[in-house]
Amino acid sequence: MPLFSRENRLLLIAIGIVFLVLFFLKYGYFAGSIQSYVVIIESASGKQVLQVTPELKKELRVSGPLGQTVVQIEEGKVWVASSPCPDKTCMRMGRIPDNGGFIACLPNKVLIYLEKRP
Repeated sequence: MPLFSRENRLLLIAIGIVFLVLFFLKYGYFAGSIQSYVVIIESASGKQVLQVTPELKKELRVSGPLGQTVVQIEEGKVWVASSPCPDKTCMRMGRIPDNGGFIACLPNKVLIYLEKRP
């Protein structure tokens, strides 16, 4: 069977389409300039709902069992600036919305996630 037979070409086209769809879902879902979105911060001390805009600049201290997790909001992005947890994984999870929309600090029981509204 030749390498580029009809069946192989159809398979390559199908794989390409699946790749493009996955690429769009990962990078195109929040592509473009985001004007505003809602982010929810849940912790042992309660739940906060914030409207994030490019103009909002804020530093939040969220209490958890290990201490305070510092959440930074600036230029339309949300991230964990510091955390009392030992591994600091939440600090390396990136910025919402670039990272897909959530950050979790499991040791300190803090969850930050984007709520996409129509």
